[in-house]
Amino acid sequence: MVYYFTSSKHGLSNLSNRHIKVSRFNNLNDPFELLGIEMSDRDVRNAIEFEKSQIAASKGLICFSENKYDPVQWAHYGENHKGICLGFEIPETNLKPVKYVSSRLAKSVLSDENKQERILTTKFKHWDYEQERRLIIDLEKNTLNDEIVFEDFSANLELKEVYIGCKSKLTYDDIRNSFKTVKGKVIVKHTRPAFKDFRIVWDQSKKSVHA
Repeated sequence: MVYYFTSSKHGLSNLSNRHIKVSRFNNLNDPFELLGIEMSDRDVRNAIEFEKSQIAASKGLICFSENKYDPVQWAHYGENHKGICLGFEIPETNLKPVKYVSSRLAKSVLSDENKQERILTTKFKHWDYEQERRLIIDLEKNTLNDEIVFEDFSANLELKEVYIGCKSKLTYDDIRNSFKTVKGKVIVKHTRPAFKDFRIVWDQSKKSVHA
């Protein structure tokens, strides 16, 4: 199971349309995205910029987290706890875990046969709270840079859980009306701040329901 945080508006739209927007590498919030290799050498910079342009033109991604309990994730990506978190079951082989490093990779990575995957999955260690897993999407050749692309829910992107943020005004009915499925297939839960530690947890005073 991996988790996708989003706003209430976009979350309901995702549920209604049964898809998730594919992000573009050039539009992500980390300015070091795809630039995890040490680039003081001009030739290395040119090589990395070429690799980045090739990846950005041919691939998109959907970012998930292994952790649905982190209040920082909820604050940054879940509309300051007013949004929702979607829990998906995705085959392990389809997900790429991000590797968090304290310093840039050596330029010798450019000669590595797995260089593209290392470029795709390397981030600075200060992002490690995200516990990110990436679903890499191959873009169609005729897809433009600014064209919005979606990945449909499927057996390989199967919605299992919906968590409603602890500051959200959304109700169970809002979720069920947006996403109608076979009864019992998707569980919906409200959340609250934990009493004993710094986590966001299921609010068991509000019974879970099935969409």
